[in-house]
Amino acid sequence: MTVYYRPIIQNDAIKPSNSYHLGGQRQWFDKIEINERGHAPVLVSANKVPKQSLKSLTNSRQSNHFSCLIKPKIMGILNVTPDSFSDGGKNLEYSKAFSAAEAMIAEGADLIDIGGESTRPGAKAISQEEELIRIELVLKNLKSKYPSCKISVDTRKSLVMARAIRLGVDLINDVSAMTFDRKSIEVLAKENTPVCLMHGGLNPEKMQENIVYDNVLFDVYDYLKKSIKFAIAGGIKKENILVDPGIGFGKTNEQNTVLIQKASLFHSLGVPLLYGVSRKRFIGDIGGAQMPTERFPGSVAVALELIRQGVQFIRVHDVKETKQAFDLWNAVTNGEN
Repeated sequence: MTVYYRPIIQNDAIKPSNSYHLGGQRQWFDKIEINERGHAPVLVSANKVPKQSLKSLTNSRQSNHFSCLIKPKIMGILNVTPDSFSDGGKNLEYSKAFSAAEAMIAEGADLIDIGGESTRPGAKAISQEEELIRIELVLKNLKSKYPSCKISVDTRKSLVMARAIRLGVDLINDVSAMTFDRKSIEVLAKENTPVCLMHGGLNPEKMQENIVYDNVLFDVYDYLKKSIKFAIAGGIKKENILVDPGIGFGKTNEQNTVLIQKASLFHSLGVPLLYGVSRKRFIGDIGGAQMPTERFPGSVAVALELIRQGVQFIRVHDVKETKQAFDLWNAVTNGEN
C-alpha cells in the first residue's frame, strides 16, 4: 500500500528548530499529513517520516537550466493557434506573436511557453509540420534577439521537440507526459533537455469524457510518479524533470480544487511543480465569469495559494498583473520590496 506524504507548508519568518525547508526554498514545514487509500489522514511531526521521504521534500530543486527557485517563476503563455480556449487566433500572425512575447518579457516573465497546437478540451490534433510552421519563426527570432530569455515549447511531438531544441529552447512542456509520441524520450534524453510531464493531456479531444478517479489526488500523484520513473529509465536526468498535475485536463471543478488545495503533496515527488490555472473554466464556473478574459482575479487568487504552498512555476496569460501580485505577496510575506 502506497503511503503519501503531504507537508503542511508554512511561510512565517519564525519557525521551530525541528522544521525543514522545502527544496531549498523559503517555505518550511514541521508537520506532515500521512495518507493511505481507505484510511483517514494522520498528522505527524516531520521528523517521524522515513528519511528518504523527507529527503525528497528537502533536496534542492535547482538545476543548470533553472538555477534559483527561491522565488516562483512566471511562465507567460504564447498560443500561436487559431483555437486556444482563451486567446485563439489573437497571436496566429508572426508579428502579433512576436510583439506579445516581447511584451511579456518586458512585463517580467521568467520564461515564455510557445504553443502551436491547442490542447484545450475538445481540440483536434494537427500535423507536426503545421505546428512547426506556426512556432518556428517566432522561436528562432526570440532566441536571437533575447538570448537570455528562457523559452519553452508546448508540444507532444518528437519532431517539433527536436527542431525546437536545435533552435535553443530551454524546456519542453509535454501535456501527454511523453505518451503521445514514444520517440520523445529519445530526443529529450539525447539532448539533455528539461521536460515538464503533465497529467491528463494524452487526448484533448476526448479528455472531458468519463472523468472517473478512485481518488483524484492519489491517482494523479501515482501517474506522475510513474511518469518520472519512465523518464529516468529512458535516460532523462531527474534534475531535468518538472511535473504538472494538469488542472482542467480530464477533471471536474471539484477535482481541480482538490489538486490545488492539496498541491503540497506533489513536492514528495522530489521535482519542481508547474501549475497552469490561468483563465480556466473552473475559475469561471466558481467565480461567475463566463468569458476567459474576465477570469484574471480568480486566476491570481489561485496562483497566490499555489505559491504559498511552494509551487515553483505558474503558467499565466496575464504576466504584468501576476508579477504585481507576486511582488506584493513576497513583500508582505517575506518583507522584500
